[in-house]
Amino acid sequence: MSIRPAVLGTALLLSLLRPAAAADPQWRMVPTEPYTLNNKQDALAFGSATAGLYGNGTGRIYRTDDAGAHWHLAWHHPGTYVRALDMADADTGFMGNVGPGYFDGVTDARPLFVTHDGGTHWAPVVPVSGPPVTGICAIDVLKVDGAVRAVRAGGRVGGPAGLMTSLDGGATFTARDMGALTGMILDIHFVDARTGFIAGASASDEGRAHARILKTTDGGDTWRAVFDSPRAGDNDWKLAFPSARVGYASIMSYGAPADEARGYVVKTEDGGEHWRKLVVTADHGWIPYGIAFLDERRGWVGGATGGYETTDGGDTWHPAHMGLSTNRIRFVPLPGGGTRALAIGHDLFALDLPPPPE
Repeated sequence: MSIRPAVLGTALLLSLLRPAAAADPQWRMVPTEPYTLNNKQDALAFGSATAGLYGNGTGRIYRTDDAGAHWHLAWHHPGTYVRALDMADADTGFMGNVGPGYFDGVTDARPLFVTHDGGTHWAPVVPVSGPPVTGICAIDVLKVDGAVRAVRAGGRVGGPAGLMTSLDGGATFTARDMGALTGMILDIHFVDARTGFIAGASASDEGRAHARILKTTDGGDTWRAVFDSPRAGDNDWKLAFPSARVGYASIMSYGAPADEARGYVVKTEDGGEHWRKLVVTADHGWIPYGIAFLDERRGWVGGATGGYETTDGGDTWHPAHMGLSTNRIRFVPLPGGGTRALAIGHDLFALDLPPPPE
């Protein structure tokens, strides 16, 4: 049966007037200076909704004052490998240097630095007590009611494992040898003043190490292992805790079989006491790096061949076009509601998310 022209014209007019469905937000690459040293840039942090820093293995740190839309070079020190960043506020931040002996060309032996002018100048942090720390791969600035309660910095990849702790807002630090508990420290996250987690590996030898997660419930005085991967050649790279009870971790598997990805994600739903494996992809070239969750169900994990997103708490994963080798993902609030996610890896990507429906 044919449709009369008049009816067709009315139907077409109504379809043009009807509001189109909103398109899903997409990751977009943010213009930055090209990075060619290796596969990824490691460090990204924000001290406010607009002020942030990112750094890389060339000893460069860049700053933004518009929530990541534009960046400028704030500091450059050849021989320093910027492995970790976290910020107390828009001016005060901490930077971890991986230290000599792991990557070629790293000559700076000072593991931890502090800035009080938004990243333009950095001064080395010298612990008031404890053994030397070789390098830093993770920094966690814990805020309680908006005030900095503690700062912790630990490392490093390939060992040895050392932890620097400040309980006075970063004014003074003490150092601790963690070698009896873990062979590496690769990430740190405290969910409150007493409960925290360390991601690492059971040994400094990457070939024989098992991925390990440590937990403390007394503010870091004592630690115990709550996860050890069953397979040697693993390490626990990054942690994400959208709530005190639900957490995720990315696991690198250097000895994975040819029909599996070289890594996976583990999840806890009881505050880190028990963890279960989540398969992200079977792509053998995929090595997981950074992981972050907006809430208990929606999150992203970066990887060597690309990122993945979940909206059901890790039961299923779908490709996310957030660049290659994403190592750190941060969230900042947008004016008028919504959230901007920024992801640093080989390049810098951003994703603007609308406010959740009421």
